[in-house]
Formats: sequence, C-alpha cells, structure tokens
Amino acid sequence: MAKKKPIIVTGAHRSGTTWVGQMIALDKNVRYIHEPFNIDEPRKHPLKYWFEYVSEDDPADRQKEIYNFINEILDFNLKGVSKDFSMIRGPRDIQRFLKDSFERTHKRPLIKDPIAIMSTDWLATKFNADVVVLIRHPAAFVASLKVKKWAHEFKHYTQQEKLMEILAPYADQIKLFEKSEQDIIDQGILLWNIAYYRIHQYKKAFPDWIYVRHEDLSMDPVNEYKKIYEQIGLNFTQKVEKKIVESSTAKKAGHLTRDSKENVLTWKKRLTDNEIERIKKETKEISDIFYSEEYW
Repeated sequence: MAKKKPIIVTGAHRSGTTWVGQMIALDKNVRYIHEPFNIDEPRKHPLKYWFEYVSEDDPADRQKEIYNFINEILDFNLKGVSKDFSMIRGPRDIQRFLKDSFERTHKRPLIKDPIAIMSTDWLATKFNADVVVLIRHPAAFVASLKVKKWAHEFKHYTQQEKLMEILAPYADQIKLFEKSEQDIIDQGILLWNIAYYRIHQYKKAFPDWIYVRHEDLSMDPVNEYKKIYEQIGLNFTQKVEKKIVESSTAKKAGHLTRDSKENVLTWKKRLTDNEIERIKKETKEISDIFYSEEYW
C-alpha cells in the first residue's frame, strides 16, 4: 500500500475529472496519475473492459493481481519502477522516468480515473484513499458526447456478469444497446443513468466521500476548490488559487482553461429542444437526486 494516503478523483467521463485532478495536483506535494483503468493506455495491466468491476467477491488471486498493478503505479517499488524503465524510448522518456521516480518517493499519489467508477469502492477500501466524485448535469454530459461523437461498446458491460447484477435496473436496456446501435443521445442518456445510479449507491454507502457538482465548481471555483483542499488535507496557497483562477476565467478555451461560468450552460447551444426534453425525461429518476428543476 502507498506510504502516503492516495486521492481518487472519479465520476462519469466528460464530468470534469481531468480539470479537478489537475487543480488538486497543483499542491506541490501531490503526484498526478492518469487513468490506470483506461485499457487504451500503454500499460501492461490485467484489465480488459471499459468500466471494469472489481469487488471483494472476486477470487483472491484476481484481486491481488489488480491490487499489485495499482500499487506498482502508486508507490516507489522495484516492479513499478522497472515497468517504467522498460518503456524508455528516448531522452524525453528518461527525463520523465527520473521525475516520476522522485515523485513516487516524495509525493502523495492522486489517481484521476473516471473509468474506475464501477470499482471505486474497492479501490478506496484497499488503498485507504480519499475520494472526490464529480457530478455533472445530464444534458451537459450528453452534449459533450454529442460534440465528441463518442460512442460506447456496451458489450463491455454485458460481458461482466457481476457488474450487470449491480446495474440490474438497466440490464435489459444495456443488452438492447449491445445488440443494436443507438444514436448518440440515447447512448449518452443510458451512460449517464448507469454512472449516476452507481454514484447514488456510493452516496448512501460512503457519505464521507466528497461529492461535488461540476456546476458548483464552475460558478465558484476558488471557494469550492478550497473546500476540497481542506477536506483532503492539502495546502491551498496563493499560488494554487492564482492557477485555479487562470484555469477558470480564460476567454479562449484550452485543454485545462475555460470560462467556467460560461461553460456551465453550453449544452443549451449544443442540443436541440427535442434532445433536451428527451434527456430530461429519460434521466429524471436519477437526475432529480442531484438536480432540481431550476437546473433545466
């Protein structure tokens, strides 16, 4: 287990986890780790599904395999460093390797990973981690998928029997979407429902985790990030505050810069009235838990 208490930043994909992870990692004592559960990342790992489900009910050897994989990423250990060393291909990789080796020893690890959302309880328990869960309005989430044209292969759910049991209310719909491709709006609606149904389960089981709405962070980033820093024991310095302000007030959007207040309602421009009504109707049961009528 990591010597310094890990931080996990998760939520649905396209919910602001990268922004939040990078803003928390502004603390000089935090080391940012990108998506261990992302099966497209160039890592040698035991995961084979998007949104893989790992639990205490899994065989001990399976849990140990995944635990060791994560632990090798979190901490300074021979296996983890050896894997990093084996990926060196040039001078930049050497620089990155040396920097990462230093940070493994001296900094608190932060895992930014929306793909781990189905297994966050297992991760948090096994590694005694602080958890920050992002919540984002369903229309904003679906609009983001529409713009990116990000479709999903639902076989990654159906091939996980235990996960399908967890997602029982949506099992029939997931199976239907696996068999016949649906449009991006309907896919987004189902993906949002699945993710936030799981997050609602977490809220009931783990009330001490930090649950923060993307909209609240966007409207008042300094005060909302300050709360997060305090809750997970980080140092909210003037330098950190300045960087957060810069990231959320830029008039020209970049990878991690945006006018965050303006960004809150961009979904109204990206979606048709009909699409908004579909999203509102089909996510109502879960979205009412997180958002009142005024957010529509």
